[in-house]
This record gives sequence, C-alpha cells and structure tokens, in this order.
Amino acid sequence: MKGKRKGTQREKGQSLAEFAIVLPFLLVILAGVLDLGRLYYVSVSISDAAAEGAAYAAINPDDVTEIIARAQAASTGLVQVQSDMVEVDCPVVASGQPVTVTVHYDFVVATPVLNAIVADGILPLHAIATEVILKGDL
Repeated sequence: MKGKRKGTQREKGQSLAEFAIVLPFLLVILAGVLDLGRLYYVSVSISDAAAEGAAYAAINPDDVTEIIARAQAASTGLVQVQSDMVEVDCPVVASGQPVTVTVHYDFVVATPVLNAIVADGILPLHAIATEVILKGDL
C-alpha cells in the first residue's frame, strides 16, 4: 500500500513539472489568438467606417468634411479613426462616377512573438469602399 502512495505523489510532481514547462507556450498561443481577434475587430471597424463614408459620398460627393466626419462617427469603441486617416477620392463629380473612401489604420501588435515577426510591431491596415454618385449632374 505504501508503494502506491509514493508513486502517486511522484506522478503528481511530474504532472506539475510538465504543466510548468507547457504553460508559457499555452499563454503565448492564447495571447496570439487574442491579438488575431483584435486584428479582425479592427479590420471590420475600419471597413465599416470606409463604407459609411462612401455611402454618404454617393449622395453628397462635394462635402468632404462631412464624408470624413461620417467615417469617424462609424468608428467607435476600441478603434478611433482620426480625420487624417481618411482619404476621399472623387476625380469627376458627376452622376454615375465612382467615389472612393479609404481608411488607413496602424494596428499595434501586442503579442511578443507576432511583434518580432511584424516590422516595428505595427501592421498598416487599409479599408477601401467605392460607391457610384447617385445625384444628377452637379
């Protein structure tokens, strides 16, 4: 009987040692998954901001300040789009012509392993949305 108890204690110690060795790898994997989730969230947010700006630009292509304001208003929560991150391109202001809104965002990687892979720990993201001007000839 005593032999079984000693063996059980040794197995518990071995399990604890294995867990201590594996834990850092599990934490790095978990942090990487969280970082990828943040990346997806930011990608969706700036895509929504660009789409909102383009939708407004389809109706009012001349009002660049309001186009930028609409794109900024669409980004709330963790992602804040500044006015210098939004670019409006409308070569010809006429019905049926395209208007493009681009949102640039620098995503800062938090995971040390991904930070080493990405240059300077910053991943530049771009979201582009294009709509057709709906108004009559301006």
